[in-house]
Amino acid sequence: MPVKKAKTTASASELEKLLAKQKAKQKAVEKQLAQAKAQLLIKRNKELLDEEDEEAPPKKKTKSSSAPTSDSFEQDDSAGLSGLLGSSRVTTDDDKSSKASSIPADSDDEDQEASAEDELPTAMQDDEMVTDEPVLKRKRAAVPRKASTGTATRVTQSSFSPASVRLANVGRSAVRVSIATKQGFPTDHTEFAWDAMSAAVAVSDVPELVERLTAAETSDERRAQLTTYAWSGAAQIRGEIKTHCKGAVALYGIPGEYTPTQIAAHVKWLTGKKGIFKYGGVNLKTLTYDVQQPYGASFYQDVITKQWFDTHKFEGVRAASLRAYVDCPVPTLTIVTGGMLNSLLEWSTGVRIQIKFTEEEYAPQYQRHHAALLNLQAKSPTWFAQFQRKLYSKIISGSNFPHLKEILAPPDEDELDGVDFEALEAHATGKDKVDAIPGALDAAA
Repeated sequence: MPVKKAKTTASASELEKLLAKQKAKQKAVEKQLAQAKAQLLIKRNKELLDEEDEEAPPKKKTKSSSAPTSDSFEQDDSAGLSGLLGSSRVTTDDDKSSKASSIPADSDDEDQEASAEDELPTAMQDDEMVTDEPVLKRKRAAVPRKASTGTATRVTQSSFSPASVRLANVGRSAVRVSIATKQGFPTDHTEFAWDAMSAAVAVSDVPELVERLTAAETSDERRAQLTTYAWSGAAQIRGEIKTHCKGAVALYGIPGEYTPTQIAAHVKWLTGKKGIFKYGGVNLKTLTYDVQQPYGASFYQDVITKQWFDTHKFEGVRAASLRAYVDCPVPTLTIVTGGMLNSLLEWSTGVRIQIKFTEEEYAPQYQRHHAALLNLQAKSPTWFAQFQRKLYSKIISGSNFPHLKEILAPPDEDELDGVDFEALEAHATGKDKVDAIPGALDAAA
């Protein structure tokens, strides 16, 4: 009997060893499959880039010129070339510089729109794909793009006379503000750019800008140049918003320590029909969120702060445009929502594959998010107003410009307690002098 029992124990031990080896082999196979999948994705993107390199025509060198090429405005001296509504991201280079500035100015942003209608001819930016393997980066060949006027002419600051550069920059800055606070994806680019520039000039109270805008109205060529240059601000600011949203994905712990399979599942849950990524209280470990915190996700404060309130040169802080951003307007919340959705979807396969924030893909998404925000505002107007005010207050308090709270606060009625407003008006209009003379009113009649 003891011998038989020993044999049985030995058999069980061998069986456990075989099972352990089988599990180890299975894990090794799964790891190899995951690595193979990542390598396949890298190979696929590399092949696509190679195809684009083969199809792309060679980039022609252009010589910068200090003289304007087609703008016949007067050659006046220009004291200041910075736009009234400018941003730290909009640079004004000297036309005599060896490097002529081109559109868009923020050329280091890889996420600017690739739409031919949205951008002027410019070099394609570096593409990247993030995987568990080392990051793959490759420069893509320059691909000429058509301007919004239908020609292949590149419009740069050297296309304008020195005195006209200021108007061009005001137009581009005005488009940036309007994209963020009025309409993120307008359908009529030319009209939108012209209206934004005209509105900025109207409130600027600068005679020179008014004169040059009036002169441009009489010339189709001048108007086309100005609106084309101004419209480049749309792709520029969308690219900046997308860049900040890419970084804000980390607020969800992605990629973190999650496996590609887990990341794909999390992104699917976050970006589903309900749009859970917009809510506060998101917990990926328990897959829970707070349904009573719509648009309470922390990325709103993070992205808006970095995009518009980081330095004194940003539009949310500049005196000429700061009021457009008070209480986080619905269009601002909408375009940030679209940027975050785009950034999360880049991880939908478990590894990050770049998706351009293009008008063709995200204009419909913008309208959907905008309608959802307006619906929430209509159903809970008091709550929504408080939500906007609280979010804006957090942004201002956390920035280097807390004084904006006092600047934009409603007037304190106690400060004017006891003032006789009717007496002030009477004194200003001279009515008090007339009343002081008996029979003066009858005589005047």
